[in-house]
Amino acid sequence: MGRVKKQLSFFLMVLLAVSLAACGGSAQEGGVQESKVDEEGNVHISISTWGLPDELAVFNELVDNFENDNPNIKVNVIHIPDDYSGKMNTMLAGGTAPDVVFTSDGDFGGWVKAGLFLNIQDMVEESSINLEDMWESALSRYRWDGRVLGEGDLYALPKDIGPSALFYNKELFDEAGVPYPDPEVPMTWDELLEKAKALTIDENGNGRPDQFGLGPIWWEGFIWSNGGDILSEDRTTFVMNEPEAVEALQFVADLTHVHKVAPDSRSLEAMDADQMFETGRIAMMTAGRWMVPTYRKLDFDWDVAPPPAGATGVSSSWSGSVGYAINKDTNFPEEAFQLIEYLAGERGQEIQTELGFAIPTYKSVSETDVFLQPGEKPENAEAFIIGAETQRPGPWTLTPNNRWLDHVNQNLTYLWNGERSAEEILDEIADEVQQLLEEGNPEIFGNEPASEEEGEGDGEE
Repeated sequence: MGRVKKQLSFFLMVLLAVSLAACGGSAQEGGVQESKVDEEGNVHISISTWGLPDELAVFNELVDNFENDNPNIKVNVIHIPDDYSGKMNTMLAGGTAPDVVFTSDGDFGGWVKAGLFLNIQDMVEESSINLEDMWESALSRYRWDGRVLGEGDLYALPKDIGPSALFYNKELFDEAGVPYPDPEVPMTWDELLEKAKALTIDENGNGRPDQFGLGPIWWEGFIWSNGGDILSEDRTTFVMNEPEAVEALQFVADLTHVHKVAPDSRSLEAMDADQMFETGRIAMMTAGRWMVPTYRKLDFDWDVAPPPAGATGVSSSWSGSVGYAINKDTNFPEEAFQLIEYLAGERGQEIQTELGFAIPTYKSVSETDVFLQPGEKPENAEAFIIGAETQRPGPWTLTPNNRWLDHVNQNLTYLWNGERSAEEILDEIADEVQQLLEEGNPEIFGNEPASEEEGEGDGEE
């Protein structure tokens, strides 16, 4: 019965893809159906990407360099600037996806479980890729053993890894006479709160601060640094209702509703957190390495520090990543991997790193001036190297099906709005989340092992 549901679900996805294409929908041209060998013997393949104009320009430069080194391979770049996941779902279901697919670490689990990517383990081992020099925290999120993500063979190679850090406005610190955070030793929660209070300013005393000490906090790292977790180590049990996690979540919520050092949802409706930081209305905020090119254009001085640490004394947060995967429908897997080998290789990493969006997946490149970029902000760029080594992937990488996590986030809205406590919410939803975890990911529980044959084209469940 479960298999019938999956086949019906995939049929509906294909029907939707065909309908969208017939109506001039979002499917892009130039996918595997147009890959070919031309009259001169050149192989034409395609790759998808997203990104702002400056990032796209660097990517096109990379592709041009690859074509110069491999004149018999021509690459069509398919740029999808918005709603990438939705459009790529349609393309994968309709057989119009490119030969090489950009995949976020969050999308990877669902797509690899559906059998949409080729196993590239053997190709990687026979290539010039030096796995020993790559951050394992980046590599592991693109492994899949048919049951658990993070284990088994590689189905993609990381394009980059984007650790997070605590960004802070040095000028606001100076004006308030507050010492800068230590560049290496993370602040305790008490120290973070003390600085945030000193940096929160209500100029007219109306109870609505004009300047906040903190921006919205990424709650996952607070749980981990406090000794808590989201799922058990084997990913079979929801554990966010345990004391360490509850304490961490309540502390984050209290920053807004008790201590009033972080903006509430009403304040963020008028101006989002990034805009508030950029205009000097937030003194500290968590953000990823990908914000560095934007912040380098700001007219005030800023730097980064490690995210704060809870009871464990260890700083923790999550890092983002994008990978390169090969579409299972490609007719040119060798040429597709040649492209990935160049992009994910040392030279490709050096060129991408110069833009500043993320840190290279090669440790050796991370330790050079190509990444550290002396004279450019941030001064404490090493904080991102530490993050690449220690930070976890986000919780959306834990399982192929994340309906359980969606349910968690929907209910945490009541906490962030100050309507209910963390303990009350998590105790109430624990059984529901556990059920969604088991229903959406039966292979983890040994109930329905996923195989490539059965998984092909299943898409979302």
